[in-house]
Amino acid sequence: MGSEPDFPLAFTKINHYQIFKIMTFKHISLALLLVSLAWTSCKKDEEPDPMPTLAAHAILPGIGIKEVKIGNAAQVAIDLFGVPFPSNGSANGVYTHFLVYVSKGVVVYCEPTTESTFNAQMKIASLDLSAPFDGKTEKGIGIGSTKAAVKAAYGDPTSSSAFFGDEYAIGITFVYDSGDKVESIVVE
Repeated sequence: MGSEPDFPLAFTKINHYQIFKIMTFKHISLALLLVSLAWTSCKKDEEPDPMPTLAAHAILPGIGIKEVKIGNAAQVAIDLFGVPFPSNGSANGVYTHFLVYVSKGVVVYCEPTTESTFNAQMKIASLDLSAPFDGKTEKGIGIGSTKAAVKAAYGDPTSSSAFFGDEYAIGITFVYDSGDKVESIVVE
């Protein structure tokens, strides 16, 4: 009498069997759920663009850089690079306002004006790019490129000076360091 189970044996076997079925169903359901989540969350590989896109900060001779173009309002540069302390230089009542971004290697010059106070709607006249600016032209020329590479890419400059660099008619000037490597690029 003391060795008999509290529940009938058949009931106990059914419970174990039912528990096995429930656990198996839960495991299979969980596995299917995980597989379906993984399948739907995987992004399909996109087809490559037929035309290569410009790299970030691509230098465009005579135009500017990909994100900031000559003729844009200075606000475009502020939106991209942040708020600088605006500076200016003047001569005979004509002011040239410029925005200096030392940590980006960019100086944005605005068109000359008689206004002594900077206005973010002033038009961009030129960009002066230096280290650590990492952009390159579509011909692969950037800060640190050699003078020989510039000449191979763009030919002979329209004017050349040890101080002002090599100016090209397409709206770009390359200034070199003492080792004949590009130290700064002016786009105008």
